[in-house]
Amino acid sequence: LADWSVPTAGMFCWMRLRGVDDSHALISAKARDAKVLLVPGQSFMPCGSASPYVRAAYSTASPEQIDEALRRLAALLRD
Repeated sequence: LADWSVPTAGMFCWMRLRGVDDSHALISAKARDAKVLLVPGQSFMPCGSASPYVRAAYSTASPEQIDEALRRLAALLRD
């Protein structure tokens, strides 16, 4: 469903969503409604071009909250 590298430092994790050309629509509507807060990769592109990437902040979330957010994201990607 997604590709990522396990971060060794910092507070963000980038994920590439498989089968998603533009993460903006998914993140700004469906994910938000499911209470999954991610930033679409488009927000970090120089010209605002479409991106299959999302950025997740994990510095203030508990492991349980991260697990739940990833379960919800997986359900949205399977839809």
